[in-house]
Amino acid sequence: MVYIYSVLCCLFLFPYLGWRGGQALGARARRLFWGLLATIFVLFFVGLATHRLFQADWMSAVMNGMVYIFFSTLYVAGVVFLINGLRRLDARYWGCYARLGLRGQRWLKQGLFAGLVLLFFGLMVVGHRNVRYPQVVHRRMVLSRLTPAGAEPRQRMRLVFFSDLHIGEAMTPDYVGRAVDLILAQHPDVILSGGDFIDHLSEYAYDPRVMKLMRRLNAGAPSGAYYVLGNHEYRADTMANIRYVAETGATLLRDSTALIVSPQGDSLRLIGRDDAVNEARRPLESFFSGTPSSLPTILMEHTPKSIDSLSLYPMDLMLCGHTHGGQIWPGQLLVWARVGMASGLRREGERELYISQGIGSAGATYRIGTRSEIVVYDLWW
Repeated sequence: MVYIYSVLCCLFLFPYLGWRGGQALGARARRLFWGLLATIFVLFFVGLATHRLFQADWMSAVMNGMVYIFFSTLYVAGVVFLINGLRRLDARYWGCYARLGLRGQRWLKQGLFAGLVLLFFGLMVVGHRNVRYPQVVHRRMVLSRLTPAGAEPRQRMRLVFFSDLHIGEAMTPDYVGRAVDLILAQHPDVILSGGDFIDHLSEYAYDPRVMKLMRRLNAGAPSGAYYVLGNHEYRADTMANIRYVAETGATLLRDSTALIVSPQGDSLRLIGRDDAVNEARRPLESFFSGTPSSLPTILMEHTPKSIDSLSLYPMDLMLCGHTHGGQIWPGQLLVWARVGMASGLRREGERELYISQGIGSAGATYRIGTRSEIVVYDLWW
């Protein structure tokens, strides 16, 4: 869908930017600028019309490039709108622009044009790096509920949690390989995937190169790898996406629980909840009937719709994804308005909630104001 948005928005933004940008250029440079914008738009349209025909790395690069241009164009257009607003205010109240004279006005326009070009390409570089080089968030959590007062915790389990890998046109085998290497470098006891491991169409995930990588990932934790579904697994090829987990050597939890035992013999209870897309999913309270578990209890679900239940049920840790931290500014504000937080940590007494920004991205490998991440939890009790 983001590819369609990119074509439709640029249909209106390119003429506007061509008109405004052309005012800072000479006649020849103006024609070249308009020609460049027209060429890019034609390539956008051709890419949109043909991208489903070619499952290839070069087509992934083309589609990523389309969305890079789209989002960077949105930011540049926003700055141009701001500049025009300031110019109107200046014309009405201050008159600074008029006092520059024709030569000064020409230099100012050319300087602004050059600055906007640098901003355009700078955003591409930053947006790409924020996805391609994920951060590792380390958390040490002592479960005081299970640790006698004054005693040192003696049991430990290391969890590595990732979500929102979005294997697809944008998240290519090369990127999946980098993500797998980063996760395994943390030496996890158990690997947890919080959903949206596939972006849309399953054939990208079933690419033999990706299958080999994901099998290496899921075999890399001595206590196993456990997945839940996200909303993207329900978008298309749902049954193929469900089969994919088992075919890569992991365990899928759909409204079910698992007892996880570490190599040292320590155990915890993991609850994997189906995504909120499934309106018939199991009620949250049904997982917590009876007395609180004598084991560490973790709830993992993709969409953070249950985060206000953290203090209502006897769980120690809740792990979610879905939000991408907003992915592209000001998306953080929109997510915060809907969920109450965009990403990160929330504590409720002795309990913790962590919403991951995700290790991948949706639509393209592009983030502004956020950064891809994995979360390493060392649980002690």
